Amino acid sequence: MDCTSTPPDDGQATQRTLCNEDRLSDNSESSLSVTSPVVSDDDGDDEWSSNLDESETGSDEGLEEPEGDPNRGQNLQFRLQAVAAGTKYLTSCLLKAWCLTSNHLARKGVSEADMDDLCAFNLHITDGGMNRAYEHLRYSFPHKLQNLRSLYRTQKRIAALSGVKPNTVDRCHKGCCCYTGKFKDLGACPYCNDPQFSSPNVPRKKFQYLPIKPLLDAMFRDKSVAKLMGYRHEYVTDQRKDDTIGDIFDGSIYKGLCDQNIVVDGQKLHHKYFSDHRDVALGLSLDGCTLFNRGKNSAWPVILINFNLPPKIRTRLRWLLCYAVIPAPTMIKNIDSYLIPLYDELAGLAKGEQTLDPWVEEFFWFHVYLILAFGDYPALVKLMHMKGHNGLCPCRFCEIHGLRPPGAKVYYVPLFWTEGSISPADLPMRSHTTFIEQVNQVLAAETINEANELAKEYGIKGVPVLSGLGSLNFPLSFPFDFMHLIFENLIPNLVRHYTGTFKKLNCGTEDYLIPQEEWSEICAAGEASGDTIPTAFGARIPNLETDRSSMTAEKWAVWAMWLAPLLLRDRFSDRKYYNHFMKLVHLINKCVSWVITRSELEEIRIGFQEWVKEYEE
Repeated sequence: MDCTSTPPDDGQATQRTLCNEDRLSDNSESSLSVTSPVVSDDDGDDEWSSNLDESETGSDEGLEEPEGDPNRGQNLQFRLQAVAAGTKYLTSCLLKAWCLTSNHLARKGVSEADMDDLCAFNLHITDGGMNRAYEHLRYSFPHKLQNLRSLYRTQKRIAALSGVKPNTVDRCHKGCCCYTGKFKDLGACPYCNDPQFSSPNVPRKKFQYLPIKPLLDAMFRDKSVAKLMGYRHEYVTDQRKDDTIGDIFDGSIYKGLCDQNIVVDGQKLHHKYFSDHRDVALGLSLDGCTLFNRGKNSAWPVILINFNLPPKIRTRLRWLLCYAVIPAPTMIKNIDSYLIPLYDELAGLAKGEQTLDPWVEEFFWFHVYLILAFGDYPALVKLMHMKGHNGLCPCRFCEIHGLRPPGAKVYYVPLFWTEGSISPADLPMRSHTTFIEQVNQVLAAETINEANELAKEYGIKGVPVLSGLGSLNFPLSFPFDFMHLIFENLIPNLVRHYTGTFKKLNCGTEDYLIPQEEWSEICAAGEASGDTIPTAFGARIPNLETDRSSMTAEKWAVWAMWLAPLLLRDRFSDRKYYNHFMKLVHLINKCVSWVITRSELEEIRIGFQEWVKEYEE
């Protein structure tokens, strides 16, 4: 069960001597031992080989940095982010080419000057250096680094060597939508009416994205990475006799797909999902983030996670596939318009594309399937075209209806109220069939008012762009993100309850408030714990009383799972509140285990049901 975050890949650059005996390819003519900076991982996959095709290489002779390009800064920033987030391993692949002879490098189109640039650029992105520092380094040692290209030219050269280049489409100046699909020929934003072009045929803003097939092709071309990509097939063919759940492939979604024919845009194809051992399973991560320390969400990274890789490495920065970073200076009005190019590519890859397998020297039909999508609540609300937490039917998994207290603007969803109750063990669950039927009813409404009423009743506003992929089940393929659900919502809200600051509500007939003096002691003790706890166990906890805004999901996890059980002991007037909190900690520890059994899964399900009942009561 892959619900825990893997240890972060610190990407620390180290000096590693590439031995000339066991690292050379069979066709190298001589030995070459070179010390070069490469990415250091503890996953033990040091065996790399470079397989650049001559058609993918090129020369940057005559390359000039464009002057007056309004998108130049954005292009460079995107390229840097894309290479660092989605294609960093390509740089490492090329660095290992130092093991080859100079003649072999020349035949592959990688010169010694190229390798100098690759080493410098790898150091730059691995250590997270600033662009200005890279340029200053060149001018600080002109007698030593006179041949080192500028950062701009280096990025252009790496793009030519890797064959990974971004595509562009026009977008709204304010970020409302992208001019794709039904917006392609409008000429102006349908939401803010801003014109598409600043002058004839010159768009005001462009949206860049990286096609995912070249990234996956590059993985299969490296023998050591191709071996790692075989994890999915090895895992599912391992006939274990126990009932453990260790990965997504033990779940009902994946197992159900393996027995079904592929469906794309309603068309049923002849082959089944994951019928080839080289088929790839992907997950989509979508979340808004703030790039600076002020302001609202200003970007939406669109990240693809390769489930074919082992769980302990698949979420590291080195292995993530960065499709795009959606700019959001204002709220995105139509996220589907940004994802249409991704959908088109995924639909084509689900049908299959002929690809060369270099290790068996044969062509095969390459298939890629998106089976999960996850992120924070607002992101999935947009992705699934739902009304969200302000709707009458806010949950994407069940059809429970909310209540609006007098004078309130939002709905509250209690399990128990004076007129009745709902058992958490017997919720009115949604299914894929009912979800699609309700979508069709909203679309078939004769008037706008009727459509709005149906959308309010069902909590669904329209057809999600990804619904054409038969590999996705609505809503089962859109699970709640554990980090957001528990560590960024539930735990902080419990702290607000304990301190009397939860939505200005008092504790009513209960008495769970922690006195202010004792809460100050708890916060001070939590902050002081950082002096004796190694950072390898997690981030240092600040003082929750004076610096709660700096708490992250990781810090809340450390506080709740390891510090709070001691800090909150004997702090409540009634021990039942402490016992209630400890039941939650026990369930969290169960959830973040690498492997659980079916019986433990049932224990978790029943445990959360009972915990919620006690909370409501």
